[in-house]
Amino acid sequence: MTSFTGSCMCNQLKFSFTGEPKQTAICHCVQCQKLSGSAFTYNLLVDREDFKWTSGEPKTGSFVQESGIYIQYFFCPDCGTIIFKQTEEKADLRPFAIVQAGTVDGYDTKRKPDVEFWVSRKADWVQPIPGVP
Repeated sequence: MTSFTGSCMCNQLKFSFTGEPKQTAICHCVQCQKLSGSAFTYNLLVDREDFKWTSGEPKTGSFVQESGIYIQYFFCPDCGTIIFKQTEEKADLRPFAIVQAGTVDGYDTKRKPDVEFWVSRKADWVQPIPGVP
């Protein structure tokens, strides 16, 4: 079975997960824009039971997304890197750790995502991705 590792920018927080992501997704929601400081986030949906912290203790924060869903996120208390988000309120996302793709060691972020969320919030300069709903 495939195994992945990752960390925050300062390497205080380290994690691992087994198995390929169930889905890859770009999110354009306002909250992901604010959390990332960018126009969108690239996320890997990983089974929560397969995600393990291997070093460090994350801090948590939360927000209510525009759709009304409560989201909790986990980040490094030193460098601030957000590692993943999760929700208990949306059944189709409940089983997943929504891992920030850039925190995963060696993950090919050039890979086309499976889906885009909140395309109504997509920046005008971000082009549609052919074949991605």
